[in-house]
Amino acid sequence: MRISKTVLVVDDNPLNLEICREILDGDYEVLTARDGAEAIRLASRHKPGVILLDIMLPKMDGYETCRKLRNVSATRNAAIIMVSAKAMPSERAEGLAAGADFYLTKPFDDSELLEAIRMCQGTENNESTAWRTQQPIAE
Repeated sequence: MRISKTVLVVDDNPLNLEICREILDGDYEVLTARDGAEAIRLASRHKPGVILLDIMLPKMDGYETCRKLRNVSATRNAAIIMVSAKAMPSERAEGLAAGADFYLTKPFDDSELLEAIRMCQGTENNESTAWRTQQPIAE
């Protein structure tokens, strides 16, 4: 299996987009979107292997965006990592129920983000989702 080296980062905060770009640049091709509709358009066109998706987005929140991405054939098998400051167990459960593969709580450090992406790349094309309900990555 060929692993896509493209990561789509979806966040309405330009600083968060830049932080993710700095962490990922050099190892991945990084695309950015500021809202859910733009994310769906870019993901459908570029077919990223991993989508980092904030929950609190304008127009369409991350939960709804995730559900829509799972219903588009071009993005159905992309690994989706919810990245949010929302840390309550019910919020994490809602993200996973919407179709996310992993839930990473902000703030995170570089190694946490990179490890989450590596874990998700092992699940492309539904190879394994046994870890989907695990707790966040330990430091």
